[in-house]
Amino acid sequence: MSFFGLLLHSVVPTLLLIGSTFAASAAAMDTSPDEPSRRMAIVVGNSDYQSKRLEELANAANDASRLSESLKRLNFDVLTATNVTRDDFDRLLADAEKRLATASSVLIFYAGHGVQIEGQNYLLPVDTPDPESIEKLTGRAVKLNDVIARFASRERQTFVFLDACRNNPMGASGLGSNGLAQVEAGENTFIAFATQPGNVTVDGAGENSPFTAALLKSVEIPGLSISDMMIRVRNETEALTLGRQVPWDQSNLREQFYFTEQQVIDPTQLSASLSRILSDPVAKQKLQVELASNDLQTAVLIVGQTMRSIGSPLAVPASDPPAVAEQRGGTRVASLDGARQSVVSDLGTLIVGTSVEQGAEDSSKELARSVQTELRRLGCYRMAVDGDWGKGSARALNDYYKNTKQVAAANGPSVELLGDLFLRSGRICKAPVIVKKVRQTDVASQEAGGKPASTRTGNTKRRSSPARAPAPPPPDISSGIGIGGIF
Repeated sequence: MSFFGLLLHSVVPTLLLIGSTFAASAAAMDTSPDEPSRRMAIVVGNSDYQSKRLEELANAANDASRLSESLKRLNFDVLTATNVTRDDFDRLLADAEKRLATASSVLIFYAGHGVQIEGQNYLLPVDTPDPESIEKLTGRAVKLNDVIARFASRERQTFVFLDACRNNPMGASGLGSNGLAQVEAGENTFIAFATQPGNVTVDGAGENSPFTAALLKSVEIPGLSISDMMIRVRNETEALTLGRQVPWDQSNLREQFYFTEQQVIDPTQLSASLSRILSDPVAKQKLQVELASNDLQTAVLIVGQTMRSIGSPLAVPASDPPAVAEQRGGTRVASLDGARQSVVSDLGTLIVGTSVEQGAEDSSKELARSVQTELRRLGCYRMAVDGDWGKGSARALNDYYKNTKQVAAANGPSVELLGDLFLRSGRICKAPVIVKKVRQTDVASQEAGGKPASTRTGNTKRRSSPARAPAPPPPDISSGIGIGGIF
């Protein structure tokens, strides 16, 4: 054996042992500092307050722990802390700030006491002293606007969720009021409040507060944008509190955000869930209700999560896509083909069969609407979901085929196409299909009998376009949207 061979023979087992030991130790940690996630979360839940003037919040720590588990499954690098003092708060924020260089987005969640004093919002650590004066109340408190300014950036999306809308411990002193004041949101920031302005939240009778319970129910649903997710959270919270709480949000995000962007759904598990749902009359009826307000895949996931007799699909990392069939001896290929055939059959029963009695036209329109909805979930369709298959729908379908590197199997809706869309996950089309519009300057020129600005005659050089009036400033969306109030 050569010297190089002897070296490998002796060194490789040692390296494997070291590597396995390191992997085991890294797995035992909450986060791996050597390979930080691109998405970071800071999650805080304060329940056990030392002051007798600040009631204990049994669910706040539970809220933080449960949300941390969800965010880790969604590939966030999560820093979690419960029952933090002011010193703990400072250390946590300093640790998080060190990781900002590698973070593409930051999520901050706080559950606990939060108050408004003289127009400023404060998050209260558990070692907040008895609120006998403003100085005592705010002396060890954390100013919310300072936290947002510390992490918000135009180049990075920042999300703040506040389940901290409690009664003001200063009482009717006139120095504060129930709820939080309007937040000075930084650029590219989204802020969600547990209830509407001027209202207070309840801790909840279960293991989680109503707002966090609603958030946990929706945050892991694939394909939901943060805006669509908050609509679900708002409706769910209002239902859980019998209308007492209506969550608010304010946003100046520069693009949409998807919590499940980095995950895909196992097609075989998704197909199995759909088959089980359709074989259960109660589940099938619930699915049809969910389809009224959700896309097909999301509706199946929701019913699969809420019906105990139905297993919900498994989410797998994007780094291990269904295309790993060759590594599994072809078993996956066979099961995936079977899943596709099963889905086509089930969807034919669900989508076409339910409306065929009303006539072929209704059946065709329902199928087109379902295809449009799934194309929209995948990011390929941004027009009205109305069941009318026109140029916009055809353009979106071509965009889908292009991004999935498929040969166009059809130019219109079909059950086979719907089955293919249903088994897809993530954002297939990264950019929306945009219909080009005629420039107003050209239209005005033609109406006046002239030629468009882009027209040239002979060797005449192209004339510069006339100066356009500056665009009006964007509307101030921070006012009147989720502002004020005690949260």
